Amino acid sequence: MNKATMHFWLLPVVLLSCPPQTWAANSLDVEFSGELVSTACQVAAESINKKITLYNLRWQFINEHTTSAVTPFSIAIDKCSETDLQKSIKLTWKSQELVNIGGDSFLTTKGDSGVVLGIIDQDEKPIVWNQPMTIGDVNVVEGLQQFDFGVFVRKPATGEAKIGDFSSIVTFNVEYE
Repeated sequence: MNKATMHFWLLPVVLLSCPPQTWAANSLDVEFSGELVSTACQVAAESINKKITLYNLRWQFINEHTTSAVTPFSIAIDKCSETDLQKSIKLTWKSQELVNIGGDSFLTTKGDSGVVLGIIDQDEKPIVWNQPMTIGDVNVVEGLQQFDFGVFVRKPATGEAKIGDFSSIVTFNVEYE
């Protein structure tokens, strides 16, 4: 009887002496994360890291007429849901590389030409830099909705445009209200 009692007390002692890590030696951690958003709308894939090439630019024409023809481009949103309908879409064009000419802001460029770039909205008005501007309302569910803009080359405020390359980069943010 003493022998049976001793084995009965030995089992709990063995279980309690094993560290908890031994019980879960093959366990793994899983990390969950996410983001709560107020809208399902997204900038469409073709509008992310967009590259716009301006073709057939003659320096002599730019110097004589001050600006080139406008090259159109668009920014699109998609994947909007019904709860997004009629929300205002605000776009903020961001750059610190601006120069003011005649009351309008132009984007400076890198390269040999010395030209600046003007960006206009669908009404052919200069965009407002570094502050949100309403570009429309969400009116398409699950489809593509695009907003039109244009870019043109302008000769510098002083001096002439020169033969050579140019490039510039801008950032934009989209918000919905």
